[in-house]
Amino acid sequence: MATIQTVTLPANTATVLVEGDGRRVLLQGGLYFIGGSDVDSDSGIFFSGSEVVDLGNVAFGETIYAYSTDNNVVTVFYYTTS
Repeated sequence: MATIQTVTLPANTATVLVEGDGRRVLLQGGLYFIGGSDVDSDSGIFFSGSEVVDLGNVAFGETIYAYSTDNNVVTVFYYTTS
């Protein structure tokens, strides 16, 4: 089963991107950084829009934040295999 979510990232604001529930997660979006609740352009892991990023299975209770220097949108794909 798959679920798609679009997350809007306001410029210069750490925003919740993924709240883990054990499903596998793929990301695709513009230029953005991911990390903890204090993520910014200095501390985050950088991704560009042409990449599809496979985060693997994100654990229950784990929260991943995103940050962008411009207004941006990231598409989050959640899926499970049976």
